[in-house]
Amino acid sequence: MKFKSGIRPEEEVTFGNLIFMGLDREKMFFDRDKGQRTDILESRIYNIGSSAQKEQLEVTIPDYIDLKEIEFQQPIKLKNPTIKARAQANGNFANVVWTLEAEDIIEIGQNATFDKKQESAKDSSKESSDKK
Repeated sequence: MKFKSGIRPEEEVTFGNLIFMGLDREKMFFDRDKGQRTDILESRIYNIGSSAQKEQLEVTIPDYIDLKEIEFQQPIKLKNPTIKARAQANGNFANVVWTLEAEDIIEIGQNATFDKKQESAKDSSKESSDKK
């Protein structure tokens, strides 16, 4: 069985409710010819909490997505999450390392709170114009 493109999980069932826990680290490109790390950003790895998994997970987001500045423990969703596996050699054996990747992290209710603020501002401006 081959999983070249990864496993697409059902987000609700696999992860449950997700909360943002912050940036863990930035992953830089490794130049194999020179045998050293470069200063070119490859991806960012964030910590998230999962109610279904009952633990903290690491999610990898591509470098072209801006740094996420979401408040601690805010509810989030993952855009197109994918679970990938790779083998890591350990002597005569190999361990499977599972990684969670997503296109982006989206804060839940971000647009809803913005829309509510705009509506309340419109309502207050209508009331003030009606009184004039």
